[in-house]
This record gives sequence, structure tokens and C-alpha cells, in this order.
Amino acid sequence: MKSSVSIRSICIGLVLIIPNVYFLINNHVYLSGLPTTISLFYNAVICLFLLVAINLLLRYLGIKWFLSRQELITIYSMLAVGSAMSGHDMIQTVVPALTHGYWYATPENEWQSLFWQHLPGWLVIQDTENLAVYYQGESSVYWVGHYKLWFVPVFWWTAFFAALVAVMISINMFLRISWTVDEKLAFPIVRMPLELTEPKGKFFRSKLMWIGFGVAGGIALWNGVCVLNPFLPQIPTRQFEIGQYFTQRPWNAIGWTPMYMLPFAIGIAFLMPLDLSFSIWFFYWFWKILRVMGNILGMRSLPGFPYDGPQTTGAYIMLALLVLWGSRRHLGQIFKSLFSQRFEYNGEYRTALFIGVTGSIFLFVFAYRMGMYWWVIPMYFGIYYIMGISITRVRAQLGPPTHEMFQATPQKVLVDVLGTRRLGVPTLTSFAMLWGFNRGYRAHPMPHVLEGFWLSEQTKASTIRLALAMLLAAILASATAFWSFIEMSYRNGASVNPPWGGFKHLQNWLFYASPPRTLEVSFMGVGAVVTLTLYLLRKRFLWITLHPAAFALTGSTWTLSWLWFSIFLSWLAKRLIIRHGGIKGYRKALPLFMGLLLGDYVIGGIWIVIRWITGTQTYVFWR
Repeated sequence: MKSSVSIRSICIGLVLIIPNVYFLINNHVYLSGLPTTISLFYNAVICLFLLVAINLLLRYLGIKWFLSRQELITIYSMLAVGSAMSGHDMIQTVVPALTHGYWYATPENEWQSLFWQHLPGWLVIQDTENLAVYYQGESSVYWVGHYKLWFVPVFWWTAFFAALVAVMISINMFLRISWTVDEKLAFPIVRMPLELTEPKGKFFRSKLMWIGFGVAGGIALWNGVCVLNPFLPQIPTRQFEIGQYFTQRPWNAIGWTPMYMLPFAIGIAFLMPLDLSFSIWFFYWFWKILRVMGNILGMRSLPGFPYDGPQTTGAYIMLALLVLWGSRRHLGQIFKSLFSQRFEYNGEYRTALFIGVTGSIFLFVFAYRMGMYWWVIPMYFGIYYIMGISITRVRAQLGPPTHEMFQATPQKVLVDVLGTRRLGVPTLTSFAMLWGFNRGYRAHPMPHVLEGFWLSEQTKASTIRLALAMLLAAILASATAFWSFIEMSYRNGASVNPPWGGFKHLQNWLFYASPPRTLEVSFMGVGAVVTLTLYLLRKRFLWITLHPAAFALTGSTWTLSWLWFSIFLSWLAKRLIIRHGGIKGYRKALPLFMGLLLGDYVIGGIWIVIRWITGTQTYVFWR
């Protein structure tokens, strides 16, 4: 019997979302130490760590106000979803779409004649006189004439993101039982929150965990002191870059290739299956070698070679199709028995159906009112959610430390497949407006929703009530993110924000109208075929260790360049431990690597919080 999610935990989660979102939005200015560019957000882990520490103190003092494990998991899940909404490639890059189309218009770029008439007035700020104050800074959003300007657009954008997450929740509720109960996926990313909230505090009694914590935390602490005192030598965890040594053709095609030893990345990678960690660094170098070979053969002259973006897109689409095909019986059973009173999960599925249908109708009407052609809308959001399903499945099963993909977006796919002429100016303008939240997927909310469901399954909490709690978290986080971004811009000047975003793409689409791009579409097919081939080979031959998900993950990601060497070190350590100590040895060593993760997050994250509060330049353990 599942217990209800408490009102107390929901209230605490909502209260904590506000400072977390404000921190994330303001931290965006520095463009370093960004929590939401990695799979496990360190701001959410730090909050959970502090709550657990307070809980243990209350238990020790005999005070009965401590939180249960279910409540801690609820708070963490709400923080994760809320952080994703305000994270990289979400609202941080959406707010500029409200103003940039007018502010950056010049006679040279001809934006006024190109697309001004297609910008929906209820979603943008058209008052260029007031925008001058917004961009110049040294002002305040709380002046009456300022905040009234933003009320209508922020309301509709917040409603849009609420509907966007509602559909994610619906999809995850339909897939949850198949993935969490039937297939029993491992969910490596949220192993840390699960261990932190263990009621008896077993995790904190592990000596190996504290050794790992001490090593990683000690490095972060010392390097932080060295930043404040530059005469002291830092521990070189991210100073080595081998690409600089390859200056002659064809080897210079290797590009920027850092060899960073990041303790938290070593810890996260240790939770991944060996075949994935091996495949990630293998395919990372596969793409590097492909570039070198292209340089040798003269193929670098082709625009976009080796077309890693289109190949990644095809790979992710194929992964989603394979996942949905594997869940076909489960989904068929749901729809056959949805109206049967005997089916155990009918209440949950009916709630999911209602949430999903309501959210989908709102998204359709919203996009149509923006100007998107009605026949494009299902394809646009269909591609978006297919990408979300792929990311969610890969995280649930394998736990990669990042899933950045800049070109695998609905607008890129539709422009490549259909061409800009067929799509038309109103639809392309809508694409530019929506560019921010689907440009890179590093902070995609969908996997965090499913991970929250899995954590609730482990602690026997109510799924439906948690779903509503996460939806509330998404709504509050969206509204807070808009307020934080606008407040920061009036204070510091919006010129520090990404300047053109989707409007730069829109300008190119309209200046250089193009037919369908056959070459890019062909390479999407290549990516899909390679992924399908690897999938079938792994099913047929057990000795094949190359994972199709790694082919997609490494195709077009800059973030992975920071992580590949740490993943290699973790793979090597895990392989040696299992070879000589077996599964028992792996389980014994696991607390050490989780300590590396936690120590780097807590001490490194505290340095970044200090920088945010004081404005002093401090050590940045990530990016």
C-alpha cells in the first residue's frame, strides 16, 4: 500500500525552489559552475545533503519534527524538476526571445520587414523605449511601468511550460510500470539521493565514503584557497589539453581535446554499466578519428562534415522507436483495460490520460495562436517528446553524466526534411520563439520526472500525488525563473544575456530559403541505421560491448569533452575491481566513488554559492 505524499514536504519543496531558481538564473551570468549541464544537479544534491544532516541532528536530539524518507524524496524530486525548468537550455534561454526580436533589429539585418508582423504581441515585449532601460541596467523591475509590461507574456509562457511538463508527466506515468517494475531499470543517476535518504544512515557510516569525500572535497577546498591566493599551486585536475600539440594537417582536425580528472565525473561514471562507460570514450575518439580521416580525404570541405548532428538526431529517434516497440505490449494492455475496474493501475492511468490530453490541447492551441501551421504542430511536439523519451530511457537504464545535443531539435529536423519554403514565415518565426527550450536538452525535465517516480516507488509514496507536486514545482519554478531573469536584467543590463538566439537562425532561414536538405536527411538515416545495427548485434552476440546509446551521446556534445577522460579512468578502475574482486569487490568499492561524487559536489558547490553571494571570484569545480 502506497502512502500519501505529505503536504509538509510539498510546501518545503516549493519554498526551496525559489532560492534555487534565483541562484541558477544569476549563476547563468558567469557561464561557469553550471549545475544543470550535468545529469545530477549539484544544487539539488547539496539541498538534500543539508536536509539529511538537519534530520539526523533532530533524530539525535529526540525532536520529532524530522522528515521521513518519503518526504525527503518528494522535496528532492521537486527541486530536480524545478531546477530543470530554470536550467540551461530551458527558461534561461527562453526569456531573451521576449525582447531580442525587437531590440536587436537593425536596418542591416532587416528584421522589421522580415518577421516583426509575425511576432505574437501577447508573447513578446514590443515597447522599445522601455526595453532600453531593461538592456542598459541600473534600474528595477519593481517600478510600476516595468512589471506591468511583463505580466501578460510571462503568464502565457508559464502556462505553456506547465502544459509542456504536464505531457511529460503523462508519458512517464504510462511508461513507468514497464520500466520501473517490469524491466527494473537501474536508474544510476539517482542512486545518490536514494543512498543519502536511507533511514538508518548506513551511507554516512561508511569509512570508504568519507575517504572519497575527503579526497574530492580536499581537492576542491585546496583549489578554492589557491584561487583566493594565486601564489599557491593548485592541484591540476583540469589543466591538460592534448589538442594543442596537433598543429599540422591532418591531425589538427582533432580539435580541442582536454584530459580532465574531475572527481564527481569519476564517481558518476562508476555507477554506469561497464559497456556504456567503455562505449562513451570509444565513440568519443571514433568521432575524432572520423574528422582526421575526413581531413585526409578532403571531405572537410563539405559543410557540416562528419554530420554528427544529423547522425545523432537519427540515433536518438531510433532509440525512442526501439524503446516504444519494446513497451508495445505494456502500452497495449493499458489501452485495452483502461476502463476496466479490475486493473490495478487504472486510477493512475486515467489521471495520466486526463493530464496528457489537457496539456496536448493547450500546446496545440498555443502553437497555433503563435502562428505555427496546424499540420506542423503534431510533428514539432512529436519530435520533441520522442527526443525526451530517448533521453529519459538512456538515463533510466544507463545513467550518463550528460545528454547534450545541440542539433537534434524539432526545428532542425523539420527544416532539413521539409525545407524552409514549405514551412513558411509564420511557422519559422514560431520555431525561433521556441528555440530556447529545445536547443540542447542538457536540462530536459522529462528524465527528472521519471526518476522522481522511481524514487517514490522505492519509498512506496503515492505516484499521483507526487506527479501533482512536480507539476506545481514546474509552475512555480517557471514563474520564478522569469522573475529572476527579468530582475537580474533590469539590475545588471540584459546585454549580458545571449544576444540573438533563435532569431539569428530565423534570419538565415529567411535570407537563404532552402529546399529539403537531402544530405543532412541521409545522414539522419545513417545514424538511425548504425544505432539499429548496434542494437541487433548486441542482441545476437553477447560479446559485443559497443552500446548504441553511446553513439548518440557522443555525436555532437561539447560537454562530453570535459568528461570523457574521467569516464575512461572510472571505467578502468571499475574493470580492474570487477576482474580481481568480482561483484563483491565492486559493491565494497562503490561508497568510495560515491564519496568522490558527494565531496566534489558539496565543497565545490559551496565555493560557487560563496561566489554568488559575495561576488568574489572563487574556484569552479565544473565548467
